[in-house]
Amino acid sequence: MAKIDLLIQGGKIVDGTGSPWRQQDLAVHEGKIIDIGRGIPSSAADEVIHATDLIVAPGFVDAHSHADITLLADQEMEYRIMQGITTEVVGQDGLSYAPVSKENLQAWRRYLKGLNGEFSDDVAWNWRSTGELLQRYEGKASNAVHLVPHGAVRVEVMGWADRPARADELSRMQDLVTRSLEEGAAGLSTGLTYIPCSHASTKEMIALCTPVGKAGGILSIHLRSYGAQLLTAVEEAITIGRRTGAGIHISHLRMADPSTWGLAGRVLDLIDQARKEGVDVTFDIYPYTVGCAPLFCLLPPWAQHGGPDAVLNRLRDAGTRARISEDMDAWSLDWSNYSLSNAPHPDFQEWEGRPVTEAAAAGEMNTFQLLMDVLLKTELDSTIIAEGGSEEDNLVMLKHPAGMIGSDGVLVGGHPHPRGFGTYPRLLTAYVRDNPVLRLEEAVRKMTAAPAGRHQLLHRGTLTVGSAADVVVFSLEELEDHSTYQDPRQLPEGMHSVLINGRVVVREGKYLGSTSGRALRPLSPKRRMV
Repeated sequence: MAKIDLLIQGGKIVDGTGSPWRQQDLAVHEGKIIDIGRGIPSSAADEVIHATDLIVAPGFVDAHSHADITLLADQEMEYRIMQGITTEVVGQDGLSYAPVSKENLQAWRRYLKGLNGEFSDDVAWNWRSTGELLQRYEGKASNAVHLVPHGAVRVEVMGWADRPARADELSRMQDLVTRSLEEGAAGLSTGLTYIPCSHASTKEMIALCTPVGKAGGILSIHLRSYGAQLLTAVEEAITIGRRTGAGIHISHLRMADPSTWGLAGRVLDLIDQARKEGVDVTFDIYPYTVGCAPLFCLLPPWAQHGGPDAVLNRLRDAGTRARISEDMDAWSLDWSNYSLSNAPHPDFQEWEGRPVTEAAAAGEMNTFQLLMDVLLKTELDSTIIAEGGSEEDNLVMLKHPAGMIGSDGVLVGGHPHPRGFGTYPRLLTAYVRDNPVLRLEEAVRKMTAAPAGRHQLLHRGTLTVGSAADVVVFSLEELEDHSTYQDPRQLPEGMHSVLINGRVVVREGKYLGSTSGRALRPLSPKRRMV
């Protein structure tokens, strides 16, 4: 019999395909699954994990992660791996760090501190290309998949210009996207409510997605609106896919405010009709109704233009601050629904996790002045949590076959959103075990084979012979999500074992540390032509 490094014996195999579970053994050698079946002798294995009454599933692939810098900083990532996450899809929302010049890397480093962290003492900020960045993800805590960030590509060619791209600029941006795909990116990402991506027209997105479609890649799209213009924004995304052949993956689909509640059915009808017409549309969702974003996103769009220095200069000018306040006041939002999440400055840290209206009242200032002070004193390194989603709509979307799971959360500074700690155990407990909205097998598919296939990850996301041994072993009965909005920094329980590329990184519920991750590169256009 072939040598076996590790045998997982007697578990309920949920293989990621959606097929019913079956009780079998699973054998691993040199990072790969080499056998699945009954009666594999334990004497043939160097190590045995006894999994009777436990679920054995593929490692979870987070379809929307912001672990870009956390992974590079050699963070332990215990709060991710103890959820069963073995692969992080990074480069999301058009906001990431490659391809990039030396000067622009420093600007992105400052601009995205609130979103991705900074870790200045632990990261060598000196890569340039997508290929160089991917190489940095080798040997980190978990696997990483990179999407080409639209914002970085745009700034490389156009700076922070707030205008449509010219024909020559579109051509240069296409070249950067093509080169990044050849170096191993899985597709393109954009955030059409974020500067500088929001300056792009549909025409620009079609141009940039043309090489993506030719490569068989995807556009991961943060829609132009999740509010009143949601349906129009979904139609724009579908148009891009129809015109380019790129797969369209809608990021963190949600009904973000009461004006959109009840629209899940109409959104899914648009997706279903597009799929019938041959447009490849999918989406991810997180099992919460509350969102989180960089605080600077609450500024009027005109105040976000020009990069970090331009934004901070506006916040220092009294006249500009008055104009910002007037614009924000005109929106008539219920600001008590917004809480400071991360505000790393002594003046504000006591208010992390509490409504911004309370902090403003304590400081005897209006809410808008408070928010501008936070942004200025933290130099944009701040985030906000906002209520407004619909659980009824979430339930409808969770059940749709084109949907999958993404946490949209890694950064754990301040008082973080619980999704960074609890997305995957929450889905399995709240929507499979306690309120069976999903079958276990379908929930696992949405966390494994669906996102792995969406990002062209060969031999990942299913438990099949020859696949990489990213494996989780857990007790559905004992699984618990302890992360809450009041106390988010709590690890889940019930995850018995986790393997990343065949190495045990969680054993009997104890995290052992990990340097087992790899940079995962889908088939590139050049490789496909060989």
